[in-house]
Amino acid sequence: MLYLRFLVFLMLLPSMGMRAACAENQATPLTVGAIRWDGWFKDNPWQKNLAADQWHYRLPFYASTDATGNVEICGDSQEVMDREIAFAKAGGITYWAFCYYHPKSWKQADAYNYGWRRYLAATDKKGLHFCFILQGGQHLGPANEWDTTSAQFANLFKDPAYQRVCGNRPLLFVFTGEKLISHFGSAEAAASAFQGLREASKKNCGEDPYIVAQIWPHQIQADFLKAIRFDALSAYSAPGDKGGSEPFSKLLEMNRWYWEQFKSTGREVVPLVNAGWDGRPRNYSGVWYQHATPVEVANAVKGGLDWVMENSVITPARTVLVYAWNEHDEGGWLCPAIDENSARLEAIKKMMDAYSR
Repeated sequence: MLYLRFLVFLMLLPSMGMRAACAENQATPLTVGAIRWDGWFKDNPWQKNLAADQWHYRLPFYASTDATGNVEICGDSQEVMDREIAFAKAGGITYWAFCYYHPKSWKQADAYNYGWRRYLAATDKKGLHFCFILQGGQHLGPANEWDTTSAQFANLFKDPAYQRVCGNRPLLFVFTGEKLISHFGSAEAAASAFQGLREASKKNCGEDPYIVAQIWPHQIQADFLKAIRFDALSAYSAPGDKGGSEPFSKLLEMNRWYWEQFKSTGREVVPLVNAGWDGRPRNYSGVWYQHATPVEVANAVKGGLDWVMENSVITPARTVLVYAWNEHDEGGWLCPAIDENSARLEAIKKMMDAYSR
């Protein structure tokens, strides 16, 4: 009898360990991240997209319009960054996911890095973390300099403000991963490059980064996912691809469809929540979604958090990522805009305060 009890105990050990890990994970607070695409540097090529009066409601709080109607959107100052940090912290945002552009990607690529540099230089950012979104292809810089580039990221992973998940793992997103194999020359080389990044991270901060592929649903069986050991699936944005004007509720249905498609692979998932999608200022064809109210945006985020709670086995990072903080001309923003000021953030904070109780 004692022998049989011992055998049962051995058989239960894995499940006991899993239950303990799940219990520990469930005690980890839920977090909300927001994508930062920092194209709003001085004399940027994007501000002209919002020059027409019909788009002025989207202008961020730091935009200005001169007597002739020209719009200037420049967020590249420490004063603006400090105000953005204050808004994000007051609005319940846990971290920003900064799009990274290697300075050698093209002539003016480094101009898009002002955001994370200004953030790191801020003196009052405690309470708001950061992470990065890498982009495949030329955005990663020369392939033969990857060891240096990955060492720089591994060093940034040590920053106390860097967002960590699943214990203490640095969070890292990768968009346009379909370009990784051609960028590094082969599937084997791409896999080796990212394994090198993992090793550099473990050497610098003692942790393996949690690397999340931002993909489209048709890519769930893509070669680059098989070649590179991604930890989870997510998206940069998750809209439909057909139709004209649709209500915001339809965008949320598409978001959920993405999550379920990713879930069907058996992989872990970080759900992407759209605060909007309307690229008409960029002359995008296809579907666009009607402007959401602040409460609708907050409820969209809540829907993502609910899904995380309902699918805890495949959402160990316990986070949702919002598109976006400042994609004003593409149709998704949380950054206070001229028409609503900080109403979206206030609604999210109110929702988060109620959610945590």
